[in-house]
Amino acid sequence: MLLILPINLLSILKLINVKLIRIIGTFLIILLPSNFLAKAQPVPIELMIGHKYGTVNLIYDRHFSQNSRFGLFHMNTVQFDFKNKMYNSFILQDQLYFELIINFRIAGGVVYSNGGLNTTAGLQYVYGGKKLFFLCAPRINIKNNPSYDLMTIIQYKPEISDHLKLYTRFELLHLFDSGGNIKSYQWIRIGLEINGIQFGLAADFDEYGPSPSTKSNFGVFIRKEIF
Repeated sequence: MLLILPINLLSILKLINVKLIRIIGTFLIILLPSNFLAKAQPVPIELMIGHKYGTVNLIYDRHFSQNSRFGLFHMNTVQFDFKNKMYNSFILQDQLYFELIINFRIAGGVVYSNGGLNTTAGLQYVYGGKKLFFLCAPRINIKNNPSYDLMTIIQYKPEISDHLKLYTRFELLHLFDSGGNIKSYQWIRIGLEINGIQFGLAADFDEYGPSPSTKSNFGVFIRKEIF
């Protein structure tokens, strides 16, 4: 269920100075990871090259300390089209979160994309194991006409041998406002993992606008988990 804020609270948050938000966002991106955050799961970065466009995707998710309920979630996705620049896009989000109970969080911060800079708030459910990773994150962008998105990631890495794993990943996004669908996608990755490097086949299916038709993109990907 999406997190809907009261109208009066929306009005207050929209009065926040944009320059201040930009400064806070920059601070979180640059300073917090290097100085304050605890060691956690690796940080994955992925490059996908398809027959129509390519993407670069990075996700950063860490608690401030091993015993802290507070942490930082950072996601950066860039899409570059080889022929039509109108499909070029990017989204950068930084959210501070508080873990209410194990794996369940409330979060808030800033998001910067082609549509500009906005404050954002939402919920996150995160489960991370050796084989299975699951994330479900409903979110609202706080502005005059709020937009909402629901992102889901399912990743499964069963062992084939001591040094080889099967790698599968499904990432889904639905972004919409009062006018209907803005952008939705379903990204599929199927391949192998060897020594912490994942690679294989990729398929993306994107829908734009309130009455969308599917834009498909097929290619290959390589993904590395760094620290």
